[in-house]
Amino acid sequence: MTESPAESPLVLTETENQTQKLYAVCPAAASIGLAPGMTLAEARAIKPDIEVRQANRESDAESLESLARWLVRYSPLVALDGPDGILLDVTGCPHLFGGERAMMDDIQRRLESAGMCARLAMAENQAAAWALAHFRPGTISRDAADTRAQLAPLPAAALRLDSASVQTLARLGLKTAGSLFDLPRPALARRFRGKPSKMVADLLTRLDMAIAGREAPISPLEALPSWQVRQAFAEPVLHTETVEIACRQLLEELTGALARAEHGLSRLGLHAFRVDGSVQQITIGTNRPSRDAGHLMRLLAEKIPLLEADFGFDLLILKAYETERLAPAQLTSSRDREDQTASEVLDRLSTRLGPGTVRRLKHRRSHLPERMQSFMPVGADASDWESLPDDLPDRPLRLLCRPEAIDVLAEVPEGAPKRFRWRRMEHRVVRAAGPERIAPEWWLCEEDRTRDYYKVEVSSGARFWLFRYGLYLVPGPGAHQAEPAREVPDWYLHGFFP
Repeated sequence: MTESPAESPLVLTETENQTQKLYAVCPAAASIGLAPGMTLAEARAIKPDIEVRQANRESDAESLESLARWLVRYSPLVALDGPDGILLDVTGCPHLFGGERAMMDDIQRRLESAGMCARLAMAENQAAAWALAHFRPGTISRDAADTRAQLAPLPAAALRLDSASVQTLARLGLKTAGSLFDLPRPALARRFRGKPSKMVADLLTRLDMAIAGREAPISPLEALPSWQVRQAFAEPVLHTETVEIACRQLLEELTGALARAEHGLSRLGLHAFRVDGSVQQITIGTNRPSRDAGHLMRLLAEKIPLLEADFGFDLLILKAYETERLAPAQLTSSRDREDQTASEVLDRLSTRLGPGTVRRLKHRRSHLPERMQSFMPVGADASDWESLPDDLPDRPLRLLCRPEAIDVLAEVPEGAPKRFRWRRMEHRVVRAAGPERIAPEWWLCEEDRTRDYYKVEVSSGARFWLFRYGLYLVPGPGAHQAEPAREVPDWYLHGFFP
């Protein structure tokens, strides 16, 4: 009887040290003795007509991460666990799906409907969940005693030990996990005498993780949101209008929770889960914390049309990623309302044009005028100054990005120049005020000369802001005759007064 094409063994191979080795095998190939790690020559010796395809680790990793992001619908804490596993911390989540068994059955059903073969288990710690998923799939362990009983009959490899440790335990007659649980640790360590200390340490760590509750840190795919709300649909949603209605309701719920906690959000994400197992995400940001549901909805409405429903969405999740304390406030003046309106306009422009396209002035703590302000994207952190200090001296209405050098035609050692030339035009000073001395920040060590600023008015009526870069240096009475009489500083024009 000939073998049907559907049952023909299929293996994936990869090149390792110029040798083709099996990377993965299908169930039909595993049933005839093929296993990952075996060379392709050995596999063909067992089954000459096996179907061989090249493995693609990068594509597998991308697909696994995509599946992990889809599983965020069950828990916000999802992480990759090796090249073929996904870890979910579902603490506090099963009741949303009808209990632990109903939750695991729902995950299994959805994965099978997508054509994926998965082995699932649920336990009180990561190590036990891994062991049960690999050696007793479908098991749910609810407490420490149940976990110990479930792990006891499993082979020692269930503790996630390396092959050398498993072989050593087998030679010692310790073939099951349960045979290690009641063995005193000093006696167990003595049996590994002569073995590398790392092997003993790893074995004891694995035992602690399985039965003593010692947990390994979890690195989630994305930062956990401060708040999140969700909306599941009985039937897939195909129209963006329905998505907008659901988002408006979710925003009312989210902003209500933020108001009770006296917080506002500055970055919000919408995750739309499609029935085909993919997830679409849009993110909006605000330049100041907000919990105005109407304003946030207007920002979301700019991007919701970008969602592609395809076969429909069955779940929406709104996540508040960045939040800050925002106490209740009342707009008591027209200036407050204008500031709020301007902030909302900046948010809408940033959402429509893209992040980083709209910039605003940021006030910085610096003595030098050209460094006191810089441009920054709307919504970025502005931790230096929210506004200029109240005691700042009078400054020009227009400030040049970079001071421009001028030629002084008639100078005064301790005052503003009498005549100077700027951009090939000569100006005669009729009034002057100053100086205002500004020194650079000593900790920057970029400049070692001070600036003396003068407000000058020229004969044409224009008013300029000039500064002298450096000081006149007059040598002392004991100076050598060959030295210059003085050092002439440079002069610059920096701004214009009205």
